[in-house]
Amino acid sequence: MIAVTAVLLWLTARAVGTQALLAGGQVFSPLSIAAALLAGLIVALTQAIRWKVLASQQQITLGFRRAWADCYASAFGNMLLPGGLGGDAARVAVYRNRGRRRWWSPLLAVGAERLSATACLFIATAIVLAASAETGGALRSVAVIAAVAATVFLATAIVCLRGVPARDQVIVWSSSALSVVTLIALFLLAMAQLGGPNHAPVATVGLASMSLPVGVGGWGVREFSVGALAPALGAPADQAVTAATGYGLLAVVSTLPGAAVLAWGTWRRALSLPR
Repeated sequence: MIAVTAVLLWLTARAVGTQALLAGGQVFSPLSIAAALLAGLIVALTQAIRWKVLASQQQITLGFRRAWADCYASAFGNMLLPGGLGGDAARVAVYRNRGRRRWWSPLLAVGAERLSATACLFIATAIVLAASAETGGALRSVAVIAAVAATVFLATAIVCLRGVPARDQVIVWSSSALSVVTLIALFLLAMAQLGGPNHAPVATVGLASMSLPVGVGGWGVREFSVGALAPALGAPADQAVTAATGYGLLAVVSTLPGAAVLAWGTWRRALSLPR
């Protein structure tokens, strides 16, 4: 997975130049760092709402603070571990003996939680691309692909949510939508911070590409995707890559509280061990 990230970044640099990647580092400012931490907080809170609701459907009882800590830790793990799913896999493993069925109950809850947000992301991507596309243009083809992916993720999420009461489903889908809006806003903020135009198609495609379980923390696949699709998206390739890199750096910042959560949990477990 690390090799995949390295290869994709190398290909991107070959296409648009190394400077386009390095320029993303200019995204940092007190405002952007604060915004990234706020975005991470909002995403963790909305994810915790889904996780708590869906876990309870599998007879896994969680307090909200515990669910929130789980989601922060998962986000940090997903950013750090190859494939982008390591944190979620760890969450499933932690709760493997809880719920109706060993392993299956936490897997279904985590899967439904992730799929609902992914479906909302691809729906948003398809809508943004369709609204920006000209009749018969290359962007319309990308919009169709996004719509097909959205349909697949939506159908899978609906299957995973079978048996969940309507009220809880409203909570799941509304919190998923808020998570997606927050991430898009952070991507647009990165663009503004870097002095480029706010280009929603680049933001949504960059975020959607991170759903692919390749590489580490979305790096490589995000930059390569927006760079390769920039002509269809109507954006300069170098600006799209710089924006994607800048967003990636802010995304890392947004998950850093998860490291503190993991450190706190490790310290508490160490104190509880017999001496």
